[in-house]
Amino acid sequence: MPISSIALPPTAAPPSLDLTGKARIRHAALQLFASKGYAQASLRRIAQRANVSLALIGHHFGSKLLLRDAVDRWVVRRLGETALSSVDLRVPLADAAAQLVRAYQAGLDAEPDMRAYLRRTVLEDVRGEAQVLSLSLDQIRQILGQVPGAMRASGADPLAPWQAQVFVQVFGQLVLEPALRRDIARRAGGDAPPPGTEARLPFAGAPALRRPRCADAVAVPLGLIHSR
Repeated sequence: MPISSIALPPTAAPPSLDLTGKARIRHAALQLFASKGYAQASLRRIAQRANVSLALIGHHFGSKLLLRDAVDRWVVRRLGETALSSVDLRVPLADAAAQLVRAYQAGLDAEPDMRAYLRRTVLEDVRGEAQVLSLSLDQIRQILGQVPGAMRASGADPLAPWQAQVFVQVFGQLVLEPALRRDIARRAGGDAPPPGTEARLPFAGAPALRRPRCADAVAVPLGLIHSR
């Protein structure tokens, strides 16, 4: 399915291909928001990292908050492009959801700065208000909604359980991965493996998603959803 059929936030080319000042600012912000957190990543530091003036940041983005919004939309767009190139929307909903999890994980493996940014966002966003998480939830729903018959499944909101499972598997891994690396290192008696390598094994070997109970998706928080 062509990417144009799914509504994704508009963005520019990846930073490796787009070397404009605007793209450098956005990528510098992504890196500093990931390493220092949004509050500690000043516009002055971002300008220095991007090798641009503060005035140029103001010209392109207006404010630090709007710059973070641009970063969020770029991240979600990149993940969506990767997902739509890897997911077969002709398969049953359970298979499409499992493929979507693997596609998102592969996209994050290929983009370590993006991975670090999302991990920081998940850990800092204790109230669940981060735009990038809301955009990601919307995107998961849009993609799964393209599966034939998806909206005819049982339940008042048949997509909600699948949306929740994909979201928890992808973003939950970002939070748990450091602990997994430390556990692997402890059991192996050596140094912790780098992010995105051995620590992925417990997730990579997990069984495919099963049909969730629709009631669970409505009655309990996302992280407590159970499968049959």
